[in-house]
Amino acid sequence: MAKAKRYQPDQNDKKPFFLKGILLYILPLPILWTLFFALLNGDFSGIIINGIAYALFLLGASVARRGFIIEYNYKNSILAKAPKIKYKSIASLIISVATFFTSYFATANGLFLSILLALVAFVGFYLYYGLDPRVDKVGELNIGVSAEDVIEITSKAKERIKNIKKLKYEISDSSINHHLDNITKETESIITAIENDPNDLSRARKFFNVYLHRTEKITEEFASNLKNNNIDEKMKTNYIYLLESVEKTIKEQKQRLNEEDITRLDVQIEALTKQIKHEGV
Repeated sequence: MAKAKRYQPDQNDKKPFFLKGILLYILPLPILWTLFFALLNGDFSGIIINGIAYALFLLGASVARRGFIIEYNYKNSILAKAPKIKYKSIASLIISVATFFTSYFATANGLFLSILLALVAFVGFYLYYGLDPRVDKVGELNIGVSAEDVIEITSKAKERIKNIKKLKYEISDSSINHHLDNITKETESIITAIENDPNDLSRARKFFNVYLHRTEKITEEFASNLKNNNIDEKMKTNYIYLLESVEKTIKEQKQRLNEEDITRLDVQIEALTKQIKHEGV
């Protein structure tokens, strides 16, 4: 353990992410080998003890992997809340318990040595993988804008964009797909602007809740009706017209993000909402 290095995120990120934590799955393989021979020999106690030991190590590795995924998303997000459930910390404890159990019951080491090995496993995990993120990444927020609001709204917006992109592949029309591409790209740029300056959220909140939400729902309805051959030329024309309106207003939204007066934008949002309902796409 003297050669173990303290966890450094920048160095760890140089490795392919899919390999992170693979060592936790490899280390308990000798236990699996012992379990195999216990099965061949009909050693009931050996099967139980080695089975529990191997299961504990697998559980620890799986929980750790969940923590690595959350940490990866945290590091690659401009805005992120520190995870409430400390998966990596939990994993380190599980692996420590697994180490103690294996040492004391499977290999019949003494109590003191087994505790010592468990502590070494815990410290080794911490030094190599680190523990969970503990600080929220939200920057400085003005009064009236909470970190929870920023993260919740931008996360929902990203999910809606993801869904729209998925629906696009169900609509085999180059013109419609072109507009959907423009809408998603422009919206992603607005999300990036909000992430860089969360205090602009109050100006874009209604945009996300009205424009993006309605665009997603209408696209879902259009794709569903298209699949059932219920789309005529008039409905298609109306849908394209609405996409053009949304696309135009998104660009105007971007231009007004830094303006003081957003009254005109609110009026446009309300007008488009009425138009969407009137067209009945």
